[in-house]
Amino acid sequence: MIGTWNRDVVAELLLEAGRKALTYFGDAGITVKADKSLVTEADKAIERDLARHFDHPDQGVYLLGEETFETYPQQYFEAALEKITWIVDPIDGTSSFAFGLPTWGVSIGYSEGGTIREGGILIPVFKEMMITDRGSVYHARFSGPPETWSTTSLQRFAPEPQDPKRLGLVSISQEVAKHGLYRGPQSVQATGSCVYSCVRVMRGSFLGHIGHVKLWDIAAAIALFDALGFTMKFSDGRAIGCEINARNYSLDNKTGTHWKMADHCFIADSEQLCDYLISRTEVIPPAPTHG
Repeated sequence: MIGTWNRDVVAELLLEAGRKALTYFGDAGITVKADKSLVTEADKAIERDLARHFDHPDQGVYLLGEETFETYPQQYFEAALEKITWIVDPIDGTSSFAFGLPTWGVSIGYSEGGTIREGGILIPVFKEMMITDRGSVYHARFSGPPETWSTTSLQRFAPEPQDPKRLGLVSISQEVAKHGLYRGPQSVQATGSCVYSCVRVMRGSFLGHIGHVKLWDIAAAIALFDALGFTMKFSDGRAIGCEINARNYSLDNKTGTHWKMADHCFIADSEQLCDYLISRTEVIPPAPTHG
């Protein structure tokens, strides 16, 4: 059991998960879930591995993971938000992973008392890791085959100050791509992976990210953005904090939106740029379907 955050221990778990994911990459074993989303054998295998470390409610340590949350009663998560909760996404960007694209990653977030404190993300195909440790962020670009990757490669990271009016790309959610409009002059990409997009925002490839995702997709990224001092807002301008509460997420387990963010989130390295992205984005609710 791992009952508290240790950067190097969590980084090694991310590396182990990434190595396992790569063994499935290209032969993913796809299954369609009830909500029509995809799951692969890698998703299930990695979450089982992480559960051995993180799912110990008898000792006050809980797991919230994409592939297992539906198997636990609401009381489990009510207790989890009062204690220590590890929030994992074994493969964020499952569609990309399943069809052989590199835009996917593994994430582990850590919360205490219902507040996200720490997080780490590994983008295996690009051999890149971002991870927090007590208010600082560390980054690594690995070389060589996966079995040689080591946590000793981690170095403290700070983004370079940039002009909020600079040129660049904007990462948009599937909902904006399918049901909305981004009216800015920048080119857009819908990568299908929150963690991949967020790492690329931190590294400066994207100006910002617009997403409407579930807690396990973004928990680790929120810890990273918070430590880096990035701006995170909902479309109405409300600041997004690290608290896992009804203000930030749907906590009603009787709906299909359980654990989803309360609204689209906008993330950028400055408030000016974040507000600009909000002003240029419109999300149109999908038309109702009739049986």
